[in-house]
Amino acid sequence: MSMSHLTQTDVTVGVQATQAAYTQALDAGRVDEVLATFRDDATFEIPQFEVSAQGHAALRDYYTASTAELNLRHVLANTMVSKPAADTVESSSDVLVLMNGESGWALKMVGKYRDALRLVDGEWLFERRTLSFAM
Repeated sequence: MSMSHLTQTDVTVGVQATQAAYTQALDAGRVDEVLATFRDDATFEIPQFEVSAQGHAALRDYYTASTAELNLRHVLANTMVSKPAADTVESSSDVLVLMNGESGWALKMVGKYRDALRLVDGEWLFERRTLSFAM
C-alpha cells in the first residue's frame, strides 16, 4: 500500500490496529505476536526503570521475562497520531495498566506510550516504543 493513497484516518486506524494487536498479545502472553508488531531492529524502552531492548532477540527476552504469570490488562486511550512523513509516523497514547489480584481488578499504573512506526508491506510496525509512568 502506497502512502500517497492513505488518508490521515487510514493512518490513524492502521496505527491503532497495531497498538491493539500488541496490547491483546501482550496481555495474553503471546510473545511471538507481540514481536510481530515490531520491526526487526526496533527498540522498546522504559527509561524510568532503565529498560531498553533492541532487536527481536532482546525484545523476546524482555517480554518473556516481564509477562510471565502476570494477569494484566493494558488499556490505551487518547491516542494522537502525527501526519505521516514519508512512510513513518509518531503517536502518543495514555495507558492504564490493570492487574487482577486476590481482590479483583485494580489500577496498577498510569503512563504514556510514545511510538515511532513505519509502514512495511501495508502494516504499521513499531520502530521505537517508549513507555513512561506517572509515579
